[in-house]
Amino acid sequence: MEKVPHNMPVWRAMAVRDPDSPFGRLPRALARVNVHVPIRPNWVCAGCGAPWPCETRRNQLLAEFDGTPVSLGLLMGGYFVDCCADLPNRAVGELYGRFLGWLKEQPEPHEDQEP
Repeated sequence: MEKVPHNMPVWRAMAVRDPDSPFGRLPRALARVNVHVPIRPNWVCAGCGAPWPCETRRNQLLAEFDGTPVSLGLLMGGYFVDCCADLPNRAVGELYGRFLGWLKEQPEPHEDQEP
């Protein structure tokens, strides 16, 4: 793998919350490019070889879309449709669980209630 020169501009692959920010939700650019992207048409992760979205990419997406679960669901729904078109012989239920089912497992954000 080629090393990227320090003076070469690199597009942000994702953003995460900056824990030192007083606002807690300001994105910061990562120092490296995200390698956990899908290789199509097989939909395996380029970074680890697991079925995409792999656990690492799921965690990255949760951080990137923190507080906006509907937006994340819409994005993953688009990937689900693309994957169904690329892998027509796969069981739709399996692909649904892979792309959208894991979103249900996340705890829903709730506001603190006063006693």
